[in-house]
Amino acid sequence: MFESDYARTEYIEKDNAVLHTWKKEAHFDDYRKPVEASLEMLREHAGSVFIVDARNGFEDVTEDVEWGFNYFLPELKKTGCSIWGFILPKASGIEGEIDLWTREVEKNFRVIRAESYEEVLRDI
Repeated sequence: MFESDYARTEYIEKDNAVLHTWKKEAHFDDYRKPVEASLEMLREHAGSVFIVDARNGFEDVTEDVEWGFNYFLPELKKTGCSIWGFILPKASGIEGEIDLWTREVEKNFRVIRAESYEEVLRDI
């Protein structure tokens, strides 16, 4: 498990899932360290599902988006992960951010958007 002031990441063995929960807005190292922790768990548990609880989500700065698209997503693909779940309310204040990420993620992963962790699992 990884935990910082900004995010919590844990592997849930019974579901073969890595759950990344944003607590509050994060940028640069505060953003990348938790994401790297998720990536490491996904490497350790090849083929697991990646679920991001973005209910406390935020708009990423351009540098973090570029890092995510150019580094994180290619590395995520190498783990054997094929499903990315987003936990969000039906209407979110960060729809533009989620749309941006969804368009990029859908190039290599199945994306499931749901209102809870259990709904993501149900839709797999």
